[in-house]
Amino acid sequence: MIKRLYVDNYRSLVNFELPLQELTLLMGPNGVGKTSVLDVMFALRQLLAGVAKVTDAEVFPASTLTRWQTRPLQTIELDVELAGETLRYRLEIEHEKAGRRARIILETLKVDQNPLFAFHSGSVRLYRDDHTEGPTFTADWGESALARVAPGGDNIRLGRFLDFMRKVMVCGLYPANFTAEASTEDPMLQREAGNFAAWYRHILLERQDLVPEFTQALKDVIRGFQGIRMEKVGLDTRALMVMFKEHNDKYELRFDEISDGQRALIALYSLVRLAAGQGYTFFLDEPDNYLALPEIQPWLIELADACGEDVPQAVICSHHPELIDYLGSDCGLLLERESSGVTKTRPVSELAVEGGLKLSEVIARGWEQ
Repeated sequence: MIKRLYVDNYRSLVNFELPLQELTLLMGPNGVGKTSVLDVMFALRQLLAGVAKVTDAEVFPASTLTRWQTRPLQTIELDVELAGETLRYRLEIEHEKAGRRARIILETLKVDQNPLFAFHSGSVRLYRDDHTEGPTFTADWGESALARVAPGGDNIRLGRFLDFMRKVMVCGLYPANFTAEASTEDPMLQREAGNFAAWYRHILLERQDLVPEFTQALKDVIRGFQGIRMEKVGLDTRALMVMFKEHNDKYELRFDEISDGQRALIALYSLVRLAAGQGYTFFLDEPDNYLALPEIQPWLIELADACGEDVPQAVICSHHPELIDYLGSDCGLLLERESSGVTKTRPVSELAVEGGLKLSEVIARGWEQ
């Protein structure tokens, strides 16, 4: 799991440090940097999956530099606990003053201060798990050199870190963009989960055994729900069909024909039920959007029970009173902008809640200040 995220010179995140638990709720007003945290994690995932370059719009373009800073250097650090060890990944990106180009000037991976990988000034040095020096080679400054390393028997730790980062899923559901048809299987959800049908098709192949429990969970929260199936509509194309029953009458709708709320529920329960045991780490932006009040807490209970076991870790951004009251006291972090403009954090457990008020009410009244 990710124990610590450090970010410097990225929007309002200046010398910013974020401690994380197995389940963490990020709270605070709009504009304090909650979504920026998710953007950083998405950018790191894209880089380390080897599918993006550093200046791509979804990664670290010059527009992400802190506007009131003049320094051209962005720094990101991650502390990740894997197999009982803490690995530290560090990335330094230098931007040109004109803002047209950027390059990675430093990328390292260490365990207990011992190097596993080091990229500096265009040159890579690999290290074996016993900390002896391995081969060297040159690499492109515009992309992650670590992502290009093929793990082997003498660098298992490096491979373990890459596998972990490639299963970091950053998502803010936008059901209106969900499609019903998929011609391929996709192992990762897109940022707005528009490829849900392709991801569901992939996960179905991996965990067919979990479908009965997944179906039952949705029966409990979606009226008339009976199940989901993939229907062949082309040579390689399948359509996601949702089955319902009303007054003994059975019928089917394409996934893009059901309501936004129903699509969101199916996606959220898929994350908890069908992705169980697959090693995904979730960063979810306002998952309560599109859900009715009675639908939120049952899913929250499922997620909280799964975290640390079937789901290694989940980080949620939300303003919703249900999430604040259910999760805030135990695992909430409040993000705030100081007078200087930079974002800082403090544990919600430090807030004084008196007079029997709910935590969400304290925050709604602005008394957390």
